[in-house]
Amino acid sequence: MTVPVALIADVIGSREHPDRYEVQRAVEDTLARISKVAPPVQDFHATVGDEFQALYPSRHAALRATLFAGLLPQQGPLLRFGLGQGEVGSVPSRTSERIEDGPGWWRAREAIESVTVQQRRFPFLRSWFISETPEQDVTVNAYLLTRDQLLDGLSVRARDYARSVAQGASQKHVAAEHGVSQPAVSKLLRESGAAALLEGFRMLS
Repeated sequence: MTVPVALIADVIGSREHPDRYEVQRAVEDTLARISKVAPPVQDFHATVGDEFQALYPSRHAALRATLFAGLLPQQGPLLRFGLGQGEVGSVPSRTSERIEDGPGWWRAREAIESVTVQQRRFPFLRSWFISETPEQDVTVNAYLLTRDQLLDGLSVRARDYARSVAQGASQKHVAAEHGVSQPAVSKLLRESGAAALLEGFRMLS
């Protein structure tokens, strides 16, 4: 049975933004774009302050969502993600419609705290993963550390090409869309590290 992954998205430096309404709108737009490409089984919804939660059916689906988030244009508020794999549920309440609970959410909370601490050493880091299997966590987080550094260094054009390829477009289609040759697309993806980034996701998944 596939174990679900709880995902917490946290806005980086939200208190530094002068317009909280604009931050909220921009983040919700970003999460809607992510959900369209990598649909959760439980949609993103705001919890408290600058946090949003969603539930994904598997590790692969949650990693795909955070990969696509990293390939979006770097505009507006930046997000970090805590991924917690484990069973989830809800606690009945007379004062709230739904209270999320279970190991998946506990681990997602721990992962958000971990990525926040890790960013002191690796400012480019955006995601962290925690499950009940430490050996799996080491492998996934080694991938995330490398992935997020590669994402941080991508040019706008390399990011655009990689985003299209990640959504299933062929290099020929990407070339036609941008008015360049297919070899030019292939060369930029390879030399920027985007091709290795996408292949690493395919291999891990």
